[in-house]
Amino acid sequence: MSNDIVNSKYFFYLLRFQVFISGASVMGLELLGSRLISPYFGNTLFVWGSLIGITLTGLSAGYAYGGKKSDQKASYQTFSLLIFIAGSYTLLSTLLAAEIFKIILLFKIGEIYGPLIFSIVFLLVPTFLLGAVTPFAIKLSTKSMKTIGQTAGNLYSLSTVGSIFGTFVTTFILVPIVGVDIILYSISVILIISAIMGISKQIKVIAIILICISMYSAIFVQAPLAGIVFEKDTQYHRLLVHDDSVTNIRTLILDNNFHSAMDLDDRHRIVYEYTKYFHLGLLFTNDAQNVLFIGGGGFSAPKKFHADYPEMNIDVVEIDKDVVSAGEEFFFVLQDERLEITTDDGRIFLRKTDKKYDIIVLDAYDKTYVPFHLMTREFHQLVSDHLTDDGVLISNIITSIDGDSATLFLSELKTMDSVYSNIHIYPVVSEQEKIIQNIIVVAQNKESRVTKFELLSRQENIEVDLSEEIEKEYKGILEFNSYKILEDNFAPVENYLNPLTGKQYVKRIILEDGIAIETLDNNEQNWNSELSVNQFLFVLISAIVLAYSIYSYSYIDKN
Repeated sequence: MSNDIVNSKYFFYLLRFQVFISGASVMGLELLGSRLISPYFGNTLFVWGSLIGITLTGLSAGYAYGGKKSDQKASYQTFSLLIFIAGSYTLLSTLLAAEIFKIILLFKIGEIYGPLIFSIVFLLVPTFLLGAVTPFAIKLSTKSMKTIGQTAGNLYSLSTVGSIFGTFVTTFILVPIVGVDIILYSISVILIISAIMGISKQIKVIAIILICISMYSAIFVQAPLAGIVFEKDTQYHRLLVHDDSVTNIRTLILDNNFHSAMDLDDRHRIVYEYTKYFHLGLLFTNDAQNVLFIGGGGFSAPKKFHADYPEMNIDVVEIDKDVVSAGEEFFFVLQDERLEITTDDGRIFLRKTDKKYDIIVLDAYDKTYVPFHLMTREFHQLVSDHLTDDGVLISNIITSIDGDSATLFLSELKTMDSVYSNIHIYPVVSEQEKIIQNIIVVAQNKESRVTKFELLSRQENIEVDLSEEIEKEYKGILEFNSYKILEDNFAPVENYLNPLTGKQYVKRIILEDGIAIETLDNNEQNWNSELSVNQFLFVLISAIVLAYSIYSYSYIDKN
């Protein structure tokens, strides 16, 4: 059958279509790998370094293997099996992605090597196989040594064009419209279909089964979790809006991390206790008129400020336009002449504006991902320049006060100390040094330090009772002289975040009756997921198919 195809007039176009699809799939898999990893390890330098490094490793090894094997025996059936196995493996790894992460988290591999291990499991095999495609195609297409250079150049160019196509289509069209898993299932189907003309009748039957599994998984297995009212893969996050039927609390979830919460019965009630500390800014400065929030999330804090202080002008800068849209649709944030939301990076926004603020709230950090450019001395100098004379910065950092997970915090503290004259520290949950929690850092430029007595005396001027919070100011001595000042030129934030991975983050939630309870972050729910019966059967079938395909390839190669 393969000989008939090779000798047909359509073979020229079929082979080039397969080369194009292979190139497109490689880049699609690399980009989608980042979306799979980010809920667990953030969107760090280590994530992209792992993805790019493993992709290039797989491709280079595939080029070498394909060149050697095609010289030994260049059959179209072997060529097609390479693509078929790549598609089968992609299907299997997509079905098992959550379980792979569960194992990585269970062994506490960490922020540095966790993305690398997943990239190896997810990318190395398909990129190796798809890398071998082009050398095989060159061998099958070459009719004369006089034209081999032109043939090789055209096919490598076509593969690269496919990669460009896969990059732009995945980034600008597919990810914003459909889920990551659906795209991955689609890639596996496209690879299997593109290979179907060159494989044996037995494997064709198996191919049809795999296509059915992929389509079923894309449509039915990805059923929304209970309580999910909205979900979307944005340019920056996996965004979920979740409603709890028991507490009637709506939560914004970004990359598996709970970011903002709103009581549907009382939209302005404080749910996450750490947001209560943002009101400290009103005690540290006199008659605050202009407030800037860097990081919007569900906009619970800006809405609270807007409702409680009618004379205040509030600017919010949020980098993700889909987060803004979700805030408007699901968290009932309404812009007016006193509340303005700008879609932009916080640092770029500050560079563009000449406006000075009485309070700047920095709430853009996550447990697993911190934008390094919002932690450096240069950034804080920019913030300092945009504060009024007695203006105040309020920064929310998820970290511990001491221990191996405090490196980022202490480095940031030293960085802030190099810019601001006064710094106050408020652990939200407890003074226990090794607990990972929200820690609020208050910084000012003015030389004179605001005392606890002054803060308590100003308490009656604001709408939120902060008497207990004022008493929580950290009284210990933090030695940070041995730590690095973070600069644009050197800010190894990803290294410092690594000890936080896999550790429980304790946060406080205020219930409707005012009682505060401690709870753990949502990352634990990912550890407890189990394969459904359907998923188990699909994994089993896909694994058997993959094993049979590899056996078939090995048999053909030997004979």
